[in-house]
Amino acid sequence: MRSGKTPASRYLNLIFVLFPVVFWGVSFISTKVVLREVPPVSIAFFRQLIALLPLFLWGIATRSAFRIALKDLLLLVGSSFFGIVLYFIFENNGLRYTTASSASMIVAAVPIFTMMTELIFFKLKPNLKVIACIIASILGVYLVISVNGRLDFSSVAFKGNMLVMGAMASWVIYTVMSRKLASRYSSFIITLYQTILSSVLFLPFLLPEFGDWKPVSMTALLNLVYLGVFCSAVSYFMFLYAIKKLGPTISSAFLNLIPVISVLTGYLILDEKLLPIQYGGMLIIMASLFLLNKNKDKTSG
Repeated sequence: MRSGKTPASRYLNLIFVLFPVVFWGVSFISTKVVLREVPPVSIAFFRQLIALLPLFLWGIATRSAFRIALKDLLLLVGSSFFGIVLYFIFENNGLRYTTASSASMIVAAVPIFTMMTELIFFKLKPNLKVIACIIASILGVYLVISVNGRLDFSSVAFKGNMLVMGAMASWVIYTVMSRKLASRYSSFIITLYQTILSSVLFLPFLLPEFGDWKPVSMTALLNLVYLGVFCSAVSYFMFLYAIKKLGPTISSAFLNLIPVISVLTGYLILDEKLLPIQYGGMLIIMASLFLLNKNKDKTSG
């Protein structure tokens, strides 16, 4: 209790990091379902528009202050571009070619690259265990994106996996940029402005898809609403809160639960099947992330 954190606050922090993980784990499957009827960038754009309604209602209900400093606008634009626009352009296009399960396993490696970024920009000192975890996770990602241990550059799945790797890199940049914003604003304000800005930033990428728009089924519509309300509005708000309370590396470490949820729901809903070597890669990633999180405090010595 000397740290000033009560058991209730610790549980609240865990809830705020676990719920987004569950929502995002299922989001890969929902996106695959919507992709049958809606182009990839359009999904991301409408997802943000849908998210705006609950965010505005929450702001009005809580009488939140919507003002931000002009000096932080560029940082908000940058984080919106990397964490929402580029992330979803890469991820949604990647999901056209690869499975939801494979995509989720690649995204699970985000903490490794977050740690590498912190080592570079925040001058943390890694020990041998941290270095070993980073190397092991890179091996795990290789096993996931490869075909029986070999890289097939001509395969459709490899193309999809590379696009998802681009999404992962975008998310790392977003996490670092949001860390700076989290010290100045509430999670709600950051989420609201990033959602508004991303809706505008999507427009240039959206224009080529106008000709592909058509009426959608109720199944696609419900999945799109789920993506907008729970996976964008609710999850971004909760994850940013977790970053503020737990830090980016610890918060990102919980993302290793996403592939477990995605693999299970992908199997049950989409009948997706993975190669044994891909399951091996997932286990390596998860084990290294567990050890990385356990040894995190030792890297700042």
